[in-house]
Amino acid sequence: MDDLIRKLSSYAKLSRIDHGVMASLAVVAGAFSVENTLKSISNSSLLLAVTSVLFVEMSLFASNDIFNIKEDKINNPTRPIVAGELSTREAVAFTFITGLIAVLTSAMVNTACLVVIIVALVVGNLYNSYFKRHAFFGNIIVSGLTSFTFPYGAISIAGTLTEKSILFFMIAFLANIGREIAKGIRDLEGDTRVGICTLPCEIGTNNAGKLAGIFMLMAVALSFYGANYVKTKPVYLVLILVTDAIFTYVAVKLIHNPSTQTAEKARKLTLPAMLNAIIAFTLP
Repeated sequence: MDDLIRKLSSYAKLSRIDHGVMASLAVVAGAFSVENTLKSISNSSLLLAVTSVLFVEMSLFASNDIFNIKEDKINNPTRPIVAGELSTREAVAFTFITGLIAVLTSAMVNTACLVVIIVALVVGNLYNSYFKRHAFFGNIIVSGLTSFTFPYGAISIAGTLTEKSILFFMIAFLANIGREIAKGIRDLEGDTRVGICTLPCEIGTNNAGKLAGIFMLMAVALSFYGANYVKTKPVYLVLILVTDAIFTYVAVKLIHNPSTQTAEKARKLTLPAMLNAIIAFTLP
């Protein structure tokens, strides 16, 4: 029993389940941009859409670990494959099975959702295997895939996009680009030692830190416009101000001191801040 629990824990770590849960909540927020009612929560299409996003995130994060073994030996030696908790074969099987579940559940929603999930799997795996080595373009891919969960939620309910879901996509996109650049600063040593030259390698950590900070501050500025799309403006502003305060603090730190330690702190602080923003985005 203990061995089973440890194995399940390793799979949860491999799939970074916390990110998958956040992505699922973003789908709910996107769906609420169409109709914010209790009926939406029980809507079978929304439940299937949430499931498909959860599993596509799990699949892509597992795939990322498979392709990142060399880098993780330096940057993240506690990752399940590197630490010997899971074999590469087990990780590949997990990646395939979770990806298949994502495709099947999205197909049960509508054709548009199926297309989005298939594109996400293809582009995400291309990033893991190849495009990560192409600096800023790789950051754009990851940020786009992560942030499209909001429009995906709207598509699952209405079959089309909404202005509100597009706005939240743009806010999340800018914030995620800043976060991805910061992660590049954190992983610079390991990436360069295995021949990967990300944006901090190409333009230097000082310039990369400034760019990450600028993108985060752009997201902060745009987040206030979101109040125009919610009826409970005071609650939205209180929640979003908490997120904005954290992102502003992180942005200033990255601009003035773009060290590995600062980048790691930025990664840890911005994750719960993004969760708080997603909660704000679900407001009617």
